[in-house]
Amino acid sequence: MILTYLGSYGSRVSLDMDGELEGFQFVHPPIEVRFVRDGLALTEWRTCDADYHTLQRPSLSGTCGMNARGLAIETRGLCGQFILLVWRREGTFK
Repeated sequence: MILTYLGSYGSRVSLDMDGELEGFQFVHPPIEVRFVRDGLALTEWRTCDADYHTLQRPSLSGTCGMNARGLAIETRGLCGQFILLVWRREGTFK
């Protein structure tokens, strides 16, 4: 399932839900993004593009995605809006 979020550059989008995320893509990307969980930065600010970015990584049982509990993505940019597409990892949501 693909979720769609609309927002203004410089805002935070809550991705908080049960389960895992498979990947994300900005249709109109902000200048920079970073992931935060419960208000604490998980990643450094990085430039953003319109490519698909996977959040899956190897695990003992195959692959797993990023835990979405308490997760948000923060954006930086000026005078504009973004469209964010987020792929939920099938089989990890109730």
